[in-house]
Amino acid sequence: METAEWYLFFHLAGVFLLLAAAGLTTGTAVAAGRTESASTVVTLLDIQRASELYVTSAGAVLTIVFGSLLVDKAGYGFGEAWISTAYTLFIAVLAVDHGYFLRRNRKIRVAAAAAGDGTVTAEVRGMLGNPVLTAAGVAMDLGFVVFLWLMIAKPGS
Repeated sequence: METAEWYLFFHLAGVFLLLAAAGLTTGTAVAAGRTESASTVVTLLDIQRASELYVTSAGAVLTIVFGSLLVDKAGYGFGEAWISTAYTLFIAVLAVDHGYFLRRNRKIRVAAAAAGDGTVTAEVRGMLGNPVLTAAGVAMDLGFVVFLWLMIAKPGS
């Protein structure tokens, strides 16, 4: 295999990890919002946190490192609009994910764990249904759709 093919392989592996983590996080968020058991909420939030910390982080490293190597190898420039947009959006999505979303996850987990094996309290239900948290999750998922479009369509190149 050529060097560019290896770069592409690892770049796409990172993309698949990011998409897998996004799907898992979205699924666990929906399930956590629907369950009545506080201990189930704790388990779902633990899965969500692990997915974001390990799978998203690994996918982000692979995507950025090998995507950056591909830019040069494929003859593109970092100043091209679609590449600059992708980097900017990528940083924004990771900032929302690790800076806001995971902090909220931790706070909700602590509140749910306090209920033990009981039912989900009104406080936890309210935290899970927080419209800002929901909007952040939807924005991150839409960000991945935009990434895919940018990488496939390469507008302006």
